[in-house]
Amino acid sequence: MARRNANQRYHDRVAGRYEEIYSDSYWQWHDGLTWDYLKPFLPSDQSRPVVDLGCGTGKWGRKLLKSGYRVTFVDLSVKMLDQARSEVEQMGCLEKADFRQADLEDLSTLSPGTFALALAMGEPICCTRSPVRALREIQRILGTAGVLVATLDHRLSGMDFYLEHRQIDELERFVKTGRTHWLTRRTEEQFEVHTFEVEALGRFFADAGLELLETIGKTVLPMRKCRDWLDDSDIRRRLARMEKQLSRKPAAWGRCSHLQVAARKTSLET
Repeated sequence: MARRNANQRYHDRVAGRYEEIYSDSYWQWHDGLTWDYLKPFLPSDQSRPVVDLGCGTGKWGRKLLKSGYRVTFVDLSVKMLDQARSEVEQMGCLEKADFRQADLEDLSTLSPGTFALALAMGEPICCTRSPVRALREIQRILGTAGVLVATLDHRLSGMDFYLEHRQIDELERFVKTGRTHWLTRRTEEQFEVHTFEVEALGRFFADAGLELLETIGKTVLPMRKCRDWLDDSDIRRRLARMEKQLSRKPAAWGRCSHLQVAARKTSLET
């Protein structure tokens, strides 16, 4: 319960300014790429329900609502859900939205086999105590051949922090376990974060009854350090074209902080 409390405390505290934190030119460019990567997996039948897991303030769920889908918003933080509900209400789409407070490790309030698409953007699977249990819960609520699109923290990128801060013991532990913690300054809000290696993804999803369809690295180009370039619309488009080419090259993924994956429900042997 301690991990859950820390996770909730942090996200409850930042809920009111969360979208502002992730709204500058880099994140607008990043989110445009993410939506382009996501679009091929949108259900062709808009009557089939979709779910935004770890929805935060509902950025991705709102895009799904605008695209015509009925969306269930799920988050551990009640205040994040309040923000999401407020945004959806301003859109005039409350009748097509449902809001559930839940941990990804326990989605028992959601009916099995319900959703054609589940999103888990912003690495919520990584923030669970047991990513394996969370993934099995997601598999359970997906319908036949339902698809999960999720982002995961890439283990290789996590080493930089420990090197920069000369923390050799912590680096050694991280390399061995792949576990770190959310790097907020408030110790009472620091919760465990799991990171992933590309080589282990296929097995990780298969063990939960999911077939890995696609892996993308985000982002290859280090545009956080060159945000000013993204203010130029022509340069921004050119960079996006290059990024889309590079993001599908496994040799380039070592440069990426995050991995975006798509996986389809198969079966789960018991």
